[in-house]
Amino acid sequence: MSDYTQLEILLTQRPTGWWEKLEAALPELEPMADTIQSPRYHGEGDVATHTRLTVEACPTDCDPDLLWAALLHDIGKPLTTELHEAGIHSRGHDRAGAKLATELLERLGMPEGRCRRIAWAVRHHTFHLDWQLTCPSQVSKRHRNFITHKDFPLLLDLLRADSLGSLGHPDKMDAYDLYLELWLDLTGQREDL
Repeated sequence: MSDYTQLEILLTQRPTGWWEKLEAALPELEPMADTIQSPRYHGEGDVATHTRLTVEACPTDCDPDLLWAALLHDIGKPLTTELHEAGIHSRGHDRAGAKLATELLERLGMPEGRCRRIAWAVRHHTFHLDWQLTCPSQVSKRHRNFITHKDFPLLLDLLRADSLGSLGHPDKMDAYDLYLELWLDLTGQREDL
């Protein structure tokens, strides 16, 4: 299975053994099983387990780009994870992951526009940790521009799936709720509901 469309069917349908088939087709996934995460934020354990749970949190009828973003959002962690006295850190895994995601998706023959969109979501999936916003009054012009980016809804969906795949870290859903509200307000989508 070296074509992205075949792998996308696995991601969408998730038949028995889907994860193992993906690991066999995508060697970049293998190191995730050996990459530990902080139990404070990831009670589910290693990066592979978290990634599988994140994909499983995506609806089967969702945008296929969300499935790829969920699969690849932490692919940079094996390259960046370090154990310190203060804990386990994976600084820069978003940037490393975006680069790896682009290379992998291009190798699979995915169209350039989709590669760019998925890599953008992987690159920015930790935005909420950098911003640390707790209420709408803290939003700057820079935040507004980012939240109204055309691909922000994909990032929001990824934040939701990532939150659901992070057992033991309920605060991530609070971030999702806040940014969903901000996106609805800033884009006028609330009126369309």
